[in-house]
Amino acid sequence: MHAPSLASGFNSDSSPRWLVTNGTTTVGPVHTELLLRGYLGGRIPEHCHVREVRWGAWRPLERIREIGSLKRRLARDGAPLGLREAAHHLPRTSDPGELLSSALQLAALTLDANAGLLHRYRAPLSLLVTSAVFGVPAELLGDVLPESDPSYVLAKRGKGFCGNPRHGLGERLVAERLQHDAPLASVLMVPVMTQGRLLAILELGRTGHVFRVDDADDLAALAAEVARRLD
Repeated sequence: MHAPSLASGFNSDSSPRWLVTNGTTTVGPVHTELLLRGYLGGRIPEHCHVREVRWGAWRPLERIREIGSLKRRLARDGAPLGLREAAHHLPRTSDPGELLSSALQLAALTLDANAGLLHRYRAPLSLLVTSAVFGVPAELLGDVLPESDPSYVLAKRGKGFCGNPRHGLGERLVAERLQHDAPLASVLMVPVMTQGRLLAILELGRTGHVFRVDDADDLAALAAEVARRLD
């Protein structure tokens, strides 16, 4: 059985942008397509509330028209959507910032991450700058990643890591950057590379259970799709 297609009927460049809250943590804004994928993958629970960025009030998830339509489609022929498949439905945009930020949101929602960061090159600096966040304070935006940071060093060589924050310096520093209230059980770092050149770094953290090797492979596939579009 095929997962329901979300591409038809949605233009990510012009679709509404949504904020999602579980009463404690707020994430977003995300385009409609990513909102639906988060719900489809079980990453946005039924008790969450949602509002479009232009609205002044939150609404229960079931009162969002797009969610209601998706639920009817799922009842008919739905199936879970994995990150590899979802990667092919990233926003159709040539803007690196929007595409990379969307990739972070998509990866965090699909892989059930509690926190995430995107670091990318921003002119006029020649270093990586924190440019998007998921589940962590917005005050981290604009932070510069030192060249000596293990994530930076490994990423420039096209390498990532996946493991326990207590098992290595790189893992520990990622966990510290993510600044999550609860101890992280696992962190994941993947570079976004094109033609041997580093474009950005994606970092994720999860509290409940560890990331699997398959999760790391799927995130690498997402990074490769992003790089292909930016090449």
